[in-house]
Parts: sequence; C-alpha cells; structure tokens
Amino acid sequence: MIPRLRRFGTVCLVIAFMLSGPAVAFASSPISVGVADEKMEAAAEKAFEEINKKMSEAQEAYYKPLTEAREKGLSDKEMEKIELDPALDPVMVVGPEMLKTIDKYAGTDAALGACDQMLALAGRSESAGWMAEKVMSALKTHYLKNEKLVDVLRYSHYCSEAMAPAMCDFLSVVVSDSPHREVQAAGCYSLAKIKGKKEETRSEGLALLKRVQDEYGDVSYGRSVYADKVKGDLFEMKNLQVGCVAPEIIGKEISGNLMQLSSFRGKVILLDFWGDW
Repeated sequence: MIPRLRRFGTVCLVIAFMLSGPAVAFASSPISVGVADEKMEAAAEKAFEEINKKMSEAQEAYYKPLTEAREKGLSDKEMEKIELDPALDPVMVVGPEMLKTIDKYAGTDAALGACDQMLALAGRSESAGWMAEKVMSALKTHYLKNEKLVDVLRYSHYCSEAMAPAMCDFLSVVVSDSPHREVQAAGCYSLAKIKGKKEETRSEGLALLKRVQDEYGDVSYGRSVYADKVKGDLFEMKNLQVGCVAPEIIGKEISGNLMQLSSFRGKVILLDFWGDW
C-alpha cells in the first residue's frame, strides 16, 4: 500500500504533467529523494549487520581464554590472573571499520545507532578515546537537528573520566543548538551528571540539574518526567558525596529492632544494601 503522503505526491505529479512540462521535473524530485533515502537506509542496515557479526566474532576471540578457563573449572581467583591480549580488543579490531561505515552512511538511522554503540564501547577505554571523539564529531555534523539524538544522549554521562571533557563540550553544543526540547533535556541532564562527579565542578552540576528541573521538568524520562527524576540527583549531589556527613537513616533492622544510622558514628561497620526486583 502506498503511504498517504506518497499517494498525494504521485497525484501532484500527474496533474503537473498535464498542465506543463517544467513542473514535472520539479514535482518528481521529492519522490526520487525518498526512494534514494530508503535505499541508503537499507544499505546502511546491511552494512552494520555485517560489522556487528565481526564485532561478535572479535569479542569471542578476545574472551576465549576466560571461556576456556571457565570450562576447565578454574576458580575465580585463578581466572583473575588471566590477562587478555589488548591487541585483540574488539573495539580496536573492529572500531576503525565501524567509523568508516558511519562516515559512509552518515545521516541514516542505522549510522545513528552505530554511533550510540561506538560511544558505549569506546567511551570506556582510554586507548579508544579518539574513536569516541570521531563519533561525537559525526553526531554534531549530521544529527544535531535530529530528534532521535535523544537516544544517544540519555545515558552518555556513563562515559570514562578520560572522555568526560570531550563529552562535556559535545553536550554543551547539543543543549544550545538542538531545536528539540527532549534532546536539550537529555543533553543538559547528562552534562549535569558529569559535572557533578568532581568537587571542582559540582556547583556547575547542581546549577544544570536545577535548570533541568525548571526548564525541562515536564519532559518525559522513561515512565516519569525530569522534574521527578532530578529530585534524587539533587539530593545525592548535595548530600551523598565523599567527605559528607551521611544523612540520618532511621528504620528497622532485619530482626525488627529499631536502628538509627547516627548511633554507629565513629565505629567501624559494614553496611550491606540489597534488594529484590
């Protein structure tokens, strides 16, 4: 079935043909572009499927010593002594090819998904940091006005410390230049979380969280909204940092007796937090 918009374009094309010659070429352009975009997207999806297969194979080769050790029944302590070959790191092996493919199919949804994948993989490795910076450059060039960029930004604050400066620069550009509030909100939130990790920039992080609360509080975040999400982040950033006096906790211990956290101050204790989901 032809989509409504495409049917409308086809009708316009027929009418234009009956009325005048020059209008035919003008009316046919959007249809040709649409077909070209679909072909490009299909080609991109196929290309990244092949790369993902290579990534899976590279990961299998990289972790093979651990897999074999587990099959032999080695203990956890024995497995900790196993050193993996950095030359077989999947990101270093397949990453460069993925970057070239992202560049080739820049602008497609498939390439955007690959950018998200590369940031997650390269962002945790200092040696692959340059790849993450390449990806951020591609995102700024080809996806800054794309509302789907929100999917890449939502968890971008989980980057490595080494990658944080470049990520902060990228997120700042997104917040200021994206036309979409959902993208701005995600970018501002992640920027706040990164800034809040260090004492010297924590005040900036708090200010950014307050901005998220004030300007983007109504924007959806999962099943909630950012106004509710940042309440816990603000409390954590203000009160749950290294060197802070822990907030008072009063409740019942596992035996049912009342306990108060401050009564343990000055004592060496072990706190075991657990939960069931």
